[in-house]
Amino acid sequence: MQQQITRATLSTGLLAASLAMSGVSAAAGTETVPIMGAAATSELTGTVTVVNQEKRMLTIKTPDGRFEVLHVPEKVQRLDQVKIGNLLKITETEALLVDLKKGHGAGEIGVSADSQTERDPGIKPSGSIIDTVTLNGRVESIDTAKSTVTIRGPENVVTLKVEDPALLKTLAPGDGVEASYMRVISGEVSFQ
Repeated sequence: MQQQITRATLSTGLLAASLAMSGVSAAAGTETVPIMGAAATSELTGTVTVVNQEKRMLTIKTPDGRFEVLHVPEKVQRLDQVKIGNLLKITETEALLVDLKKGHGAGEIGVSADSQTERDPGIKPSGSIIDTVTLNGRVESIDTAKSTVTIRGPENVVTLKVEDPALLKTLAPGDGVEASYMRVISGEVSFQ
């Protein structure tokens, strides 16, 4: 079973630590320069108290006594092997990587998304779901006096304040900007 279980809501503020992440591969003839990256990881652990296979929902009781209701995506297999009393551990990592792209095809505008499921080998239900969204934009203008850059994206034009003015020296109108957001949810069931 790919024991990936997404939270019913993501607004519970579980973000905590950071994760190193490598850059997104660039098209041939395009130079990719990482501008910034950030990541946060959170963990949720609890004992399974309710398994609803029909609605693909689990309820767990955390060590501090809270009850969390979790939605189990269709991608997750072996839900039937999760039983009341099992210990469930879920780790969620969210990462953002922003790259500057120069060269052929650098200023292409668009959006792409990908979702992958990986099952860990073994008897215990465990694995990961990896969701990635990549936005590609183009530098429209740069205002060094105001330390801002204007970027045209797939749906709109935004002007962003740049905290490090030295970065503006590396930009030129027409350069590409690529922002990749990745969310990795991994889970593991321990039989009790």
